[in-house]
Amino acid sequence: MIMKKLFFFAAVALTFAACTKTTLDESAAPDVPVTFQAANYTPATKAGGEVSVFGDFKNFQCRAYLHAVGVDLNADGTQKAATYQDFFGTGETISPYDNTNTVIANPTKETDNVSYWAPSHNYYWPKDPKSYVNFVAWYGTDGTNAVIPTVTYEYVSSKWKATMTWSFSNETVGAAGANLLYADMAWRYNQTPDAQYGLNGLSTGTNKGVPMLFHHALAQINVKAYALAAEATPANPTINAGVTDGTATWTILLKNVKITPIIKAGTLALTNEDPGTNETRAWTGTWAARSGSTAGALIRSGEDFAVDKVSKATAGDLIAATCVVPQTIGTDVVLSFDLDITTAYGGGVSHHEIIPISIKLNDMGTTAWAMNTKYTYYLQINPSQKTVLFDPAVEADWVEGTTTEKII
Repeated sequence: MIMKKLFFFAAVALTFAACTKTTLDESAAPDVPVTFQAANYTPATKAGGEVSVFGDFKNFQCRAYLHAVGVDLNADGTQKAATYQDFFGTGETISPYDNTNTVIANPTKETDNVSYWAPSHNYYWPKDPKSYVNFVAWYGTDGTNAVIPTVTYEYVSSKWKATMTWSFSNETVGAAGANLLYADMAWRYNQTPDAQYGLNGLSTGTNKGVPMLFHHALAQINVKAYALAAEATPANPTINAGVTDGTATWTILLKNVKITPIIKAGTLALTNEDPGTNETRAWTGTWAARSGSTAGALIRSGEDFAVDKVSKATAGDLIAATCVVPQTIGTDVVLSFDLDITTAYGGGVSHHEIIPISIKLNDMGTTAWAMNTKYTYYLQINPSQKTVLFDPAVEADWVEGTTTEKII
C-alpha cells in the first residue's frame, strides 16, 4: 500500500520594496526574511478533498542548516569543508500569522485567516546565490508533553545526511491527542527568483518556494458500532431508531472493550540524503518495538457503550480515533467485549443476556497498522439474532473534511 501525502507548506522569500536610494551595489541581494506560506494540496486518491493541518497542530518545529559561500562552500558552490551553520540555532517554533503580521492563536480551516507561517523573528536568506539552506520540520506530542525527535546532520561518504529518531511511548495506549508528524526534508533552498513568494503586497512572486509535505508517523485506530437487521431466513424485522422493531425494544451495552496485545512503545528511525539538487526528499525508515517494552491493550475509556444508532453513517465511537505505534497485527491480536442485551416486550416481559465476543483482527484482513494510515472498524450488531458482523475500512490518506479544495 502506498501511503499518500497530507499537508503542504512552502518556505518562501519575502522581498521588501526599496523606498530610498542607497550606495550599495545594485546587483547585491537585499535582506530577505524566510517565511512559511501555507498552500492548498489535494491527495491524489481523494478528488477535490480538502486538507488542513489545523486538526493536527497550531504550530510546528523546524531546524535549518546553512551552507555558505566562503565558509562552507567554494565560490562555485562546491563543498569547501565538511562544515555547516545552524541557521535557526537549535530550532524554531513556526507559527501562523494573519495579514497584519500578528500571530494567530487559534487558526482554523473554516476562517482561512492564515496569511503565512514564520519563526518568532526574522531570519534572512543568505546573499550569495550559491549559498543554500536545508530544512527539517516536525510536530510531536504524547497528548500531554511534547515529543521531540533526535535530529543529526553530518557529512558521510561525501554526502550530507540527516537522521530523525523518534522515541514514542504511550503507557495507556490511546492517550487523547497523541500525534507525531514530519515533513519531507527540503534540500538546497536559497533566495532565488523561484523561491520568492508574493506576501502582503510586498512582492509579486511566482508562487514557488520551499515545499514541506507533512506525514503522520503513527497509525490511527477507530472502532464504531451500530445496530442493524442482518439478512436471514425468515427475514428479520426492520430495526428502527430507538433500536426497536415495533414489538421488541433492545437495550444494548458493550462492556470491557479492548484490543490486545498492542505494542505501546517504539522507536522510529528515519534517514535522508542530499540529492545534490534543489528539491524535497521523502524520509525512509521503519518503526521498531522498544527493547524491553511489554505489550499493552487499547482499552475503551469511560462508561459502558450504549449502541443506540441504526446506520453506519451515524455509528458511535466505541473507541475514539487514537494514534498508536505502527506494527504488525499477529493472529493473537483480538478485539474483545461483553455484549449485554436486554430485550423488552409489552406487558413488562424482558430477557437479559451477556455474551462474550472475541474477534481476531487478523482474520478480518488487517495484518498491519501502517504509518500515515487510519483504520476504522465497524461493528454491526443484530440484536434479534444476538450476532455481530465486522466491517473494516482503511483510509490510506488519513484525510477528513469536505470535498471543496481550499487554501489552508
